[in-house]
Amino acid sequence: MCSLRLRFGLAMAAGLLAPMHAMAGQVQDVVASAARTWLVDWARQANWPDPEIDVVVLPLRRPEPSCGQSLKVMPADTSQLARLRFSARCPDGASETYTVRAAVHSKALAVISAVPAGKPIDKSDVQQVDVNVALTPDAVRDPAEVAGRASQRPLRAGQVVQARFLKAGASVRRGQLVQIVSRQQHFQVSTQGTAMQRGEGNELVRVRVDASGKSILAWVVGPGVVEPMTGDSKAPGHPED
Repeated sequence: MCSLRLRFGLAMAAGLLAPMHAMAGQVQDVVASAARTWLVDWARQANWPDPEIDVVVLPLRRPEPSCGQSLKVMPADTSQLARLRFSARCPDGASETYTVRAAVHSKALAVISAVPAGKPIDKSDVQQVDVNVALTPDAVRDPAEVAGRASQRPLRAGQVVQARFLKAGASVRRGQLVQIVSRQQHFQVSTQGTAMQRGEGNELVRVRVDASGKSILAWVVGPGVVEPMTGDSKAPGHPED
């Protein structure tokens, strides 16, 4: 039997995975409808805008079940969105498991040109493209989520930006003027310094105090803001000079 392909928008799908009447030769249609409904619900919960969903039910190598009554189709394995498995069960207990290849197309962000690992990404570095989010469900769609952050992996031109590879961009750059803030119980004192190395939030960096020329170790507590390490600080380890 040939595979069945359905393509539709979010507005065309409704309802729950309820039992459906299926005669001989109609089971794939019912499975496709159930897979479609499940994917539309997933896309809605994940807030993907205007998704287009493509499903292909792979045919069985043996005769498919024929109930002549209501057929219940339920998800059996949805861990891989691009390759779902659904169970079709008749009231008499006869059942089969179908594999459904799926694609969910929506708009997400991709880098315009290659970006090295660790380099902060700017809003101007990305553009919206059509993405099969069934293959990359953590694709980023909001430029605000990318700006100032860096990918732990190098990105080639046109590659989709994925949330799990993003990390906070460096809060302090080497050579940057920073505010050194010393917090006491009832007051705080700040002075200007120069970062001698790059660092992210909650990392230790070496900073030169401009007023004295003295070099100190300080925690990065915000963009361009550091706090001196005190004797009782629990440091993760001294950075290299």
